[in-house]
Amino acid sequence: MGISSFEKANLNISNFDDIFSDHSIVAVTDSTGIIVYANKKFCELSKYSEDELIGQNHRILKSDEHSDEFFKNMWDTISSGNIWEGEIKNRAKDGSYYWLKSTIVPVFDSEKNIQNFVAIRTDISKEKIIQAKLLEMEKKLLKQNENLMSIVESKSNELVKSERLATIGTMASRVAHDLKNPLTIMHTYAEILTPQILSKLDSKDKEKWLRLQNSIFDMGRIIEDVLDFARTTEIKKTPSSFLNILKLAMNHVKFSYGITINLPENDFSINCDPRKIEGVLSNMLNNSVQALDGGGEINVEATSDSKFLIIQIKDSGPGIADENLDKIFEPMFTTKTTGTGLGLVICKSIVEQHGGTISVSNKPTTFTITLPF
Repeated sequence: MGISSFEKANLNISNFDDIFSDHSIVAVTDSTGIIVYANKKFCELSKYSEDELIGQNHRILKSDEHSDEFFKNMWDTISSGNIWEGEIKNRAKDGSYYWLKSTIVPVFDSEKNIQNFVAIRTDISKEKIIQAKLLEMEKKLLKQNENLMSIVESKSNELVKSERLATIGTMASRVAHDLKNPLTIMHTYAEILTPQILSKLDSKDKEKWLRLQNSIFDMGRIIEDVLDFARTTEIKKTPSSFLNILKLAMNHVKFSYGITINLPENDFSINCDPRKIEGVLSNMLNNSVQALDGGGEINVEATSDSKFLIIQIKDSGPGIADENLDKIFEPMFTTKTTGTGLGLVICKSIVEQHGGTISVSNKPTTFTITLPF
């Protein structure tokens, strides 16, 4: 059948190998797509012998690369008498894959009916491999560019934030210094007058006086926060006992009988500025106490890896709103009715000065501090 088709088309089969074998991969099918001729180069690449290919449809070489629509478009084009050009991924007999740049040409008989299809192809597998590598490199470069842009943006934001903090710190320090002296006088006189005043007041007025004293105390604490924020004192590291620092920090934690604070028993020796870390721990614990609102449990856990002491402070409070998790270490951000929003910023600064990190997560609310040994 194949030979007679060639004869009708005045094509000499032997001439195909002479013309194409050194350069192209050639196949000829009948009008239904059955292979009637395959040159040597086609057989070498497909790993099929000529006898195995003759009488078969090209589906024998089909890979999973192309959709049914792809092949339908190809067949509609050539069966309409038009030339089809494109790239096809085929599967060889041994399961390996290769890419071909293909041109399929319809051959007509004397009555203008399609008699054969001649497929002339070139192997572009190496080009495809190079193309894939180039695309992969392009993706990596784009990813690296995105990462670099993200780092630049982050560093820029940090720089802007740092400049803002410096401005805020300078202004806040001046205001705090101006307020500290008169507030100290108010606090001192209130302490001196308290016994006399309380002896002359009824229970309701005593409560008002005590609220006044607490307000003076809160104002003093706020001013100290501002001054601590403005100060950039150098840390002084010494080998210290973590448990000793924690116990000293507990002296500054104010909590009611409805709150239980569980401390770890295992101790670690850590190279740090003990006074500053004491301040960090007392601040964090006071925050947890306030979150419990009079009742609940706080667990302080200490573990280590080869490089860091890992401190976790967990409380049974309601947690931090998800939208606030990324904001709580920002200056001036607070969810409390009173306060400067500087406590956690100061803690973060001290921890980072030590070469450590501080982070927060929910369910339960957990502050994690890492400090290098």
